[in-house]
Amino acid sequence: MSETPSPPRRSEWWARPRVVLPVVGALVVLVALITPQPDAGRAGDPRLSTHTAGALGARLLYETAERLGWQVSRREEQAAPERGDGRTIHAVLAPVVAITPQEAHAYLEAVRAGDGLLLVLNTRNALADSLGVTHTNAGGTMETVAADVTTCPSGPELIPPLWLDGKVHLWTLVWKRDPPQAPTMFVTAVADAPFTGTPAKVPAGKTVTGSAAAAGYPLGRGRVVVVADPDLFRNDVIRRCGWGADVRAVRILEWLRDGGDAPRRTIVFDEYHQGFGHMANMVDTTRDFLVQHPLGRTLLQIVLAALVLLLALGPRPIPPVDVLRVERRDPLEQIDALAHAYEQVHATRTMTARLLRGVRSRVERTWSDTRARPNEAFLADALSRAPALASDVELVQHALDTPVPDRTLPELGAALRRIEQTLTTTPSA
Repeated sequence: MSETPSPPRRSEWWARPRVVLPVVGALVVLVALITPQPDAGRAGDPRLSTHTAGALGARLLYETAERLGWQVSRREEQAAPERGDGRTIHAVLAPVVAITPQEAHAYLEAVRAGDGLLLVLNTRNALADSLGVTHTNAGGTMETVAADVTTCPSGPELIPPLWLDGKVHLWTLVWKRDPPQAPTMFVTAVADAPFTGTPAKVPAGKTVTGSAAAAGYPLGRGRVVVVADPDLFRNDVIRRCGWGADVRAVRILEWLRDGGDAPRRTIVFDEYHQGFGHMANMVDTTRDFLVQHPLGRTLLQIVLAALVLLLALGPRPIPPVDVLRVERRDPLEQIDALAHAYEQVHATRTMTARLLRGVRSRVERTWSDTRARPNEAFLADALSRAPALASDVELVQHALDTPVPDRTLPELGAALRRIEQTLTTTPSA
């Protein structure tokens, strides 16, 4: 008789494709709608690096200077120039890696020897502190010079601007100490909000509205230009002709080129403090932290002290002494269970040895003799301590040497009990 095939099992309703696929599609749409997106024009690497061709980089400044005849290069392996030759412009564009006081000193010594310095401010660093300059927290709108944008083509730009109102918003300079005498203004901005500090002074004979966003002044035999906001040199600002930032950038480079014993035709862009070079190496960064930073030196001293303590406590001049291990009774060593097990196999000698070991563990606890001696020595010692135990000792010794009949086991147990009671109550000699 053939069996009737069972009907196919139907899948659960929630696992059917007509239910799963719409749910997955709805989740995809929901995630796409609620996922935050960066503002238009501000995506990408925020570093003002000449390696970056994105909206926020400075690749256009590098290429523009190169096409206009300057010899451009990048410094990636050295943190600062070794010395000034009077023919080089050092461009430090909003460094993201902190400039140390030693590196700031090297830059200023090169400028005093005749080089030029283009410093773009961002966060506080030792070079800006040495020059005594910072920027405001509230920015201003850059004033565009009409002569700089007369040749710009008319028509809408296809690329959206970095700012929604279509204007350039920049920080302005604030001098921590007395400002330099008669600085040269390159970019000015009308303040959007009041700020504290001393603004850069306007050269004699000029009337400029607002505050300086980029200013230059001589230092020793060289020249320095300080730019308050890195946005002035970003790719999406320089390539928009209607703002005139490209002309201002070239005017800054031309001013830095002149004013020395020879034209400064070489521009070296500092990429070391943008994170390139060996500073991107974790090992070198950790080493610099442990050696140069006060907190790092403290941690290094603590680690060295811990190693010295470990070396002092670790070695042993002599081999360690073995720890005395006290053997505990096995929970299975119950007299009834063992007696029953040994009775089944007639293991009277093993049973006697185990029972005697239990007696010895309790009796020899206060004895000075070692427990490693054989059972014969223990029994002889027990006989010498209590001569009345002669018959019991003889029975136990006989049970250790030869098998005994089962009827003798009760007598053996009584003999062991008497030996234990006598030895634990009899005072030691």
